[in-house]
Amino acid sequence: MLNRASRVLITGVAGFIGSHLAERVHSLGLEVVGLDDFSNGYLKNLSNLKKSKHFELVKGNILNVEDLSKSSKDADMVFHFAAQSSVPKSTENPTRDFEINVQGTLNVLKYARKADIGTVIFASSSTVYGDAALPTLEDHPLLPISNYGASKAAGEVYCSSYSALYGLKSASLRFYNIFGLRSRKGAMFDILQKLQKNDKKLEVLGTGAQTKDYLYIDDAIEAITLVAAKGKLSGEAYNVGSGENHSVKEIVEKLLGMLGLVRKTKTFYTGFSWHGDVQKTLADISKLKKLGFDRKVGFDRGLSAFVDWYKAEYGEVSTR
Repeated sequence: MLNRASRVLITGVAGFIGSHLAERVHSLGLEVVGLDDFSNGYLKNLSNLKKSKHFELVKGNILNVEDLSKSSKDADMVFHFAAQSSVPKSTENPTRDFEINVQGTLNVLKYARKADIGTVIFASSSTVYGDAALPTLEDHPLLPISNYGASKAAGEVYCSSYSALYGLKSASLRFYNIFGLRSRKGAMFDILQKLQKNDKKLEVLGTGAQTKDYLYIDDAIEAITLVAAKGKLSGEAYNVGSGENHSVKEIVEKLLGMLGLVRKTKTFYTGFSWHGDVQKTLADISKLKKLGFDRKVGFDRGLSAFVDWYKAEYGEVSTR
């Protein structure tokens, strides 16, 4: 459990969620070792930590057992967040998706057992449900419609089996759409990128009716630490979402309003999305709330903060 740990390993530490988690765990007084191969992560995400004597960065890959050995010395807990996280890429190259998300996760579990690391917290995804009944409870059947969702479901099952067979404490976090500072993918980021190139015409994938559960990064980190500290760690799964959803059309309208582009920009919807995209999601977060979870950042406030970060990182979106 997190409140008994002194040193944690975070795989995928330079990524969006991993870097925020590293900052939070570090602020709690724990030593943090981060493992990342920088295939998706950014060194700048770790700028607040790199000078700390209580943070160590190892450049390496979860497919390499030697890299895991270097990074996990004396760790009490692993937050396994390294992953291939693109649904389209999992369709294009299912073998690579399997290698990273399934074989990589098995490597982490095997090494945790070998090194006597007591707990693994696994970053899963709501995509394990597929087209699910809404709001979705954790006991909903896992019927993924993407290779990415399938690979995350496999990772969960391995966590569960390692808990049952070897006594390893584990939990799987089924993330919905997490957004906020350092998020460089997803609908919000893509829309801002397109507007920066051309603020007169905006083409958006889908019909605009895709409706998904969004949770701001600060609240997601709170959920992660709550599960690690208070959750049932016997292969349990926890939904990590807000319990409310928003359509792509609503997001487009809010962003255009924040940027002063409502009258200037004409929006066109393609009518189609990528294969494997779940069109509607909504988490039932009752299980998370029982641990004391209480969302602090509303959708509009989070979206505004994200726009401010984007401008600081990439420049103004519109000259108006």
